[in-house]
Amino acid sequence: MRTLKWGLITLGTSLALGCGGPRSKPTPPTSPEAEIDVDLSVALAETMVSHHAHASAVPMLRKALDKSPNEPRLHYLMGLVMRDRGVYSQAEKSFKLALELRPDMHPAYSDLGVLYDLQGKPDEALAAHKKAIEMAPDVPRYHNNLGFSRYLTGRYDEAASAYEEALSQAPTEALVYNNYGFALAALGRDDEALRMFRQAGDEAAALNNLALAHELQGNRAEARLMYQEALAIKPRSKEIIENLEALEESRPPRQEPTDDRPDAPSDPSPPGPAEPVEPGDAGGV
Repeated sequence: MRTLKWGLITLGTSLALGCGGPRSKPTPPTSPEAEIDVDLSVALAETMVSHHAHASAVPMLRKALDKSPNEPRLHYLMGLVMRDRGVYSQAEKSFKLALELRPDMHPAYSDLGVLYDLQGKPDEALAAHKKAIEMAPDVPRYHNNLGFSRYLTGRYDEAASAYEEALSQAPTEALVYNNYGFALAALGRDDEALRMFRQAGDEAAALNNLALAHELQGNRAEARLMYQEALAIKPRSKEIIENLEALEESRPPRQEPTDDRPDAPSDPSPPGPAEPVEPGDAGGV
């Protein structure tokens, strides 16, 4: 079965503005010129990370960290790059260094939670996501990312509650509507799920998402019917055609009937979000 995207929101305001608050370690005084140089390095690194220019970002960040080893924003950005490149141990080290230097840097907690989700560490992920929300309850992406984390563990009711809170703060965010729809569908609330999917796309897209939600839960027959209904509305949709073909290709070999259990997808992965970009210290999605 195809690999689905992550359902996360990692957008935010510029880290060049800083995260405020005291540092846990004293740092020597610096000249205004040096502070400007650090801010320029952070801004440049943010641009590289947002454009996924990791090959350029890594040497630039290392050079900047050689000059400013106690700058938490640089460690945080290095954590993002390492996480996106799959170097999880180094990403965790960088996020924790950022938090050691600036304990109130809530974006680092949120993205550390995402890292733990990627590593399959739900308890650690939950603690990190909750810490970010405790420190900055008005950042909707933190609630969305908590919801997706709970979705991954099968806690669909908790996921739905987190998405609802995210939407109360960001009522126009299509990604959250889609994520909320997947959680509602997993809870068997198809009518509500379809309403959420319709907030994010047209009728064909909504039916396609509901079909995918059923496929992820192992309801292959219902998924097939919904894909076909979506194709009837938009017969040339490449995405819907590929989803239906992937469903058929993942059909297990025919066997003599032994019981009435439904066939499960070969790789039931969760629905999906935006790839990590430049998370910030506050602000909207």
